[in-house]
Amino acid sequence: MAETLDIHPASPEERLQCYENVYEFWPMASSLEEHLRLRLASPKHQRAHWYAGCLDGKVVASLGCFPLKFHIDGREVEGFSIGSVHTRPEYRRRGCAAAVMDWAERDRKKQGARLSSLYSDIDPGYYAKQGYLGCPSWNARTATHRAPLETGEHSWALQRFSASQALPELQGFYRAYHGSYPLAVARSLDYWKYTLLKQPGDEFYWLKDPESQTQGYVRVTEMDGAWQFSDFAVRRERSDSLRLLFRLVIDLAGKIGKTEVRGWLPDEPAIRSLFDLQPRTQSVTMVKSLDAGLKIQERHLATADRFCKIDHV
Repeated sequence: MAETLDIHPASPEERLQCYENVYEFWPMASSLEEHLRLRLASPKHQRAHWYAGCLDGKVVASLGCFPLKFHIDGREVEGFSIGSVHTRPEYRRRGCAAAVMDWAERDRKKQGARLSSLYSDIDPGYYAKQGYLGCPSWNARTATHRAPLETGEHSWALQRFSASQALPELQGFYRAYHGSYPLAVARSLDYWKYTLLKQPGDEFYWLKDPESQTQGYVRVTEMDGAWQFSDFAVRRERSDSLRLLFRLVIDLAGKIGKTEVRGWLPDEPAIRSLFDLQPRTQSVTMVKSLDAGLKIQERHLATADRFCKIDHV
């Protein structure tokens, strides 16, 4: 069946079919009509390059390729992240989605992409067969028992700020922290502006040391009465900055009545001292090199647990 598919970049009409098809798994509203309206207005979905696999003029399989750049060993490379991989029920188990993925990857490679990523909501073994490599992926939830702030740490503080007025500073903090690891998402100023459009209601806080020097930032999203981490970065020169950032977020969340603090965080001792970490069963990070000269090694995969939720597609 997959060989008979007409695979190509989706037309505006076919894109609407793609949005309608995925309603069964990723509804953006309770009604299909509102779901389609929100998808058409969504900055995230409008950024993507959509691909359709068609039979008799009907979209039976589709996906979106969301433009994304990566830092790998200090170099910036072009790439994308695949999302909304879908096949209509009556055409499943025939290789349709895999065929569309292969076509889309080859097309994006022609446009200069060297690295692909995705976040698997199904058995990652399916995407492993397509050449994707699994990365450590953790869900963090506030631990019941955690150490209190130590003497001298009470003078550290969180300071809320407007992200739109501090994009160069945010970009600098992010690049210095995440870009120093073997593999990370790279963010231009335009991409930063896009993330603000993507989740306009998020709150941002600077981490301030006793001398009122900025040592990092955190971005939190309100969700069901809880706070979810969407983004963070700290100065790596301070060994205690990561623990203090999240310790203060937990304390602030409790003071303002949040039921919990959770999100994607890396597996580090500072994180383990404050949160319970469990492997994610959904949104499992996976990456794939599209360039024979770009080798993805274990040390790259190991640091991908720092990929932030705001970059999820």
